[in-house]
Amino acid sequence: MDGTNQTAEITDRAKLDELALKVYDRINQTWQTSPTFTQNLVYRVSASQDRAIGNFDPLNQPAKDYTQQTPLPNLLKSAETSNSSSAPPVVKFTVVFAPTGTLEVNP
Repeated sequence: MDGTNQTAEITDRAKLDELALKVYDRINQTWQTSPTFTQNLVYRVSASQDRAIGNFDPLNQPAKDYTQQTPLPNLLKSAETSNSSSAPPVVKFTVVFAPTGTLEVNP
């Protein structure tokens, strides 16, 4: 063992698309606030097969500034409470919150 974190990643395109849709639905259902930002907020989001948000990283300055206007912090908290001991496969998505209220989730 070299000590690196061995996380299984999902690479099957059909599964990626299906999971992207599930993650989209989960985020979209919890995004209740009207945007006050004027630029896209771009995040790198890790999700497991059961749609649980594992973590997220802001990829641009507006994303850092307006994180609290997204549902990501709350989704992260809810995922922590339902943590299982086994690590499910993880997928990384690019999530974009647009000032128009549009949401994008891309593998």
